[in-house]
Amino acid sequence: MLTLGSIPRAHAALTFDFLAEDYRGRRTAIRALTHGTPEYVFWIYPDGRLHDARTSHAAYPPRGYEHIVKDEPDYGGFLRGRVVRHRGSQLIVVYCRSEALATATPALRQLLTGLDQMPIPIDATALIISDNADLYGSLTDLWTRTYQNTSS
Repeated sequence: MLTLGSIPRAHAALTFDFLAEDYRGRRTAIRALTHGTPEYVFWIYPDGRLHDARTSHAAYPPRGYEHIVKDEPDYGGFLRGRVVRHRGSQLIVVYCRSEALATATPALRQLLTGLDQMPIPIDATALIISDNADLYGSLTDLWTRTYQNTSS
């Protein structure tokens, strides 16, 4: 599990217990939280356009791209995820390979472009994780990572 950004894993686990290093059943817990009452369910096209997946990625893929649902974990270059709020903190779970958002990759820029189009407020302090509990940091951390790595 990756742990990146300004938020230590132990601190994040105070709000989202499934982020603790030794948590058993983490994927099940993430799924239970994000599928319970998500604020937003989304697909992000490779070019960064946002697609509202309403309540289900499988039921509402982008039109003409239904095949991406079965292309795990790359989804034909699309990103998929869910936004949820728990104990007053916002969490964004992105279904992706561990390394996809770890550096200033095209996938990271794709995610940030898509999040900028959200019809709901996204907190600068929102925690971004993968479906495997890789911890990428806050939204601010991701923007910083993008700018630091592109200005060098």
